[in-house]
Amino acid sequence: MIEVIRLIRLSLALRILTAALGTAASVALSSNTRMAFQVLVLAPSLVLLAIALLAPGRGWTSPRFVKGLLVAMIVAYAVEIAFSAMLFRLTWSSAPLRELAVAEPALRPWRAMLQFGLGARPAPAVPLVFILIPAILGAWIDGRRNGMRWALFTTVLSSAGIALFMLSEPEEFTSNLWRTLGIAEFLAQSVVIFVVCYFVGSLADQQRAEQAQLEAANRQLAEQAHVREQLAASRERVRLARDLHDTLAHTLAGLAVQINAINALLKGEQPEVRRELAYASQMVEDGLVNTRQAIGDVRANAVVELGLGGALRRQVELLSQRSGAQATFEQDGDVPELSDEATNTLFRIAQEALTNVERHARAQHVGVALRIERGGTPALVLSIRDDGIGFDTADLDDQRFGLRGMRERAELIGAHLRLDSVVGEGTQVTIKMPLPAL
Repeated sequence: MIEVIRLIRLSLALRILTAALGTAASVALSSNTRMAFQVLVLAPSLVLLAIALLAPGRGWTSPRFVKGLLVAMIVAYAVEIAFSAMLFRLTWSSAPLRELAVAEPALRPWRAMLQFGLGARPAPAVPLVFILIPAILGAWIDGRRNGMRWALFTTVLSSAGIALFMLSEPEEFTSNLWRTLGIAEFLAQSVVIFVVCYFVGSLADQQRAEQAQLEAANRQLAEQAHVREQLAASRERVRLARDLHDTLAHTLAGLAVQINAINALLKGEQPEVRRELAYASQMVEDGLVNTRQAIGDVRANAVVELGLGGALRRQVELLSQRSGAQATFEQDGDVPELSDEATNTLFRIAQEALTNVERHARAQHVGVALRIERGGTPALVLSIRDDGIGFDTADLDDQRFGLRGMRERAELIGAHLRLDSVVGEGTQVTIKMPLPAL
């Protein structure tokens, strides 16, 4: 829309310039009244140019505003044609022109050229190129079907202005030839407007269709890449679990057997040695239990087993155990049934956000909340907030903190991710995913 506004500004500036040059060329033969009308003719275009210059800076770039500006341009050109009619009557009522026309009746069919040669403004239309510009831009915005409406609207207003011009001619200078030429010119202009709007609207529709196909192909590629990523991650989890079981778990189990063997081979009481062996044996047993639990976590899908709320609660508890921060989880209402992809994606985003909190935030309190937003369009809202050091979002490195991947994951399930952070006050990540009507 900003590019359309720039084109509007350019066309209005050119229109004002050409009209001003035409006015300047006839200043010597213009009366004060005629000059006032000429300035009045340019007034609508000047006002629209001022609006178009202010629009981008004030945020007036919506399609509705731009189309309203185009309608105003078409109306302004129709008004300009009407003012030209009044200016034409003032010019022809001047004494020198009237006397010459009455004295030479044969010149009446060519009075427009005579008028131009004596410094009066040629009748009556705004140049076709300027009438076409708003119609073309409207057809580009709305496409072929509505482009015909722009052509019809432009033609109707132009015809009204031209009809007013022809009705304003003094009776003594009325010519069937001139009227015929005027009607023929109007019909030709109308055909040009309709043809150009049709082709421009067709090209716009074709471009939008190709863009939609390209976006659909990009989404399909992103979905396929996401599936491959999930499969690769699943294979890697299985491989890692197998390696942990074959190496670390077997090693710890063997170490426990060796400690028990050493304890059996000891002669005598030797309480200090046996105490240390018992302590080592307990450490090995705890390590083996934790390793088996980790292997189970790697193999299993926490979301499938515990649901989204349960998996998030477990992640919060693990964060509290590892970092020492006071972490809480709140759930408002039951989570509606979601696809496996949506559930897993939300969990992975939250997991990544909590990892960032643990690594970078230095937070004392962390809160995870899951709720249903029912006002307007229902949505599932997941938020992760902390009271850590925060940061300036303008200096944010998406790659370093994995935020680009989080945003891309959210987009794949139709969700929106928002990041708010204030230096010294903490950070909040909010994921909002629209839901079907509840």
